[in-house]
Amino acid sequence: MENLTEEQPLHPVASIGVFVATVFLGFAVVGPMVGFMVAMPFYDGDITSLLESITKYETTESLRTPFMIIQACASGIGLMVIPMLAFRFVVKQRPIRLVRNTDVLTVAITGLVVVLFLFPNSFVIEWNASLNFSGNFWDWARNRESIATEFTQFITKFQSPTDLMVGLFVIAVLPAIGEEFTFRGWLQPAIQKVSGNPHIAIWISAFLFSALHMQFFGFVPRVLLGALFGYLMYWSGNLWIPIIAHLVNNGFAVIMIYLYQTGATKFDAETPEAMPWTLVVPATIIFIGVILFLKKQLESRGQVA
Repeated sequence: MENLTEEQPLHPVASIGVFVATVFLGFAVVGPMVGFMVAMPFYDGDITSLLESITKYETTESLRTPFMIIQACASGIGLMVIPMLAFRFVVKQRPIRLVRNTDVLTVAITGLVVVLFLFPNSFVIEWNASLNFSGNFWDWARNRESIATEFTQFITKFQSPTDLMVGLFVIAVLPAIGEEFTFRGWLQPAIQKVSGNPHIAIWISAFLFSALHMQFFGFVPRVLLGALFGYLMYWSGNLWIPIIAHLVNNGFAVIMIYLYQTGATKFDAETPEAMPWTLVVPATIIFIGVILFLKKQLESRGQVA
């Protein structure tokens, strides 16, 4: 993308406030509303019954296409179009120096880093999923987790390669672009300007990234994943790098789910159980070596932000 100049940018503190309002407005309101209207022609019932079914997260087959459309609009419009407009016309900035060309080797190493990270993070996933607290909030969180799990299983029941392609677009491509533009392309630099500390910016952005998903029994591993994306952004100064990482993470999960459903693999990507130590230990050692190599490569090219 061609570098563009900034013009009278909004103060970083104010831009963070705009960020919070924009994400809520786009992801929770505008995107789903647009998706709801687009989905109507693909639903046999009336508007009232569709709205009721969606709010109850019903999992009947007739709702698969409407759900996918709404999810796509929430990610596409809610986390790309709305924030982009706010970024340009309210914050008065354009994403300068954020999207640059990259080479095939960097893309490949980035993908490898993400896949290797899944091994040590599987222990955090198992630990977080097994937490047991009492109280109204945790009762609500468990119910929310149950709904999210059931919904994910519903939209990832792929019955054909075409279903897989649609799933990859909705679950991997759109969230990778939308969420990385929003959290690593907008929020992280804004927090860094306020705090003067890139590490604070990375971890706060990762925390809010995880909070957006509203799944608290997967909260910590998602924070760690967001931090990985954040450091890739910081080291590279190139938004394509965390986008690619996010795409690989989501896309790998979707493909593994499809292969499990077809019987091509016995590995269940949806289980919260940790991977065997015999795999985790060597994968973690390789992960450390590869990510240090990637960091060095980015530094040698003068790409550190």
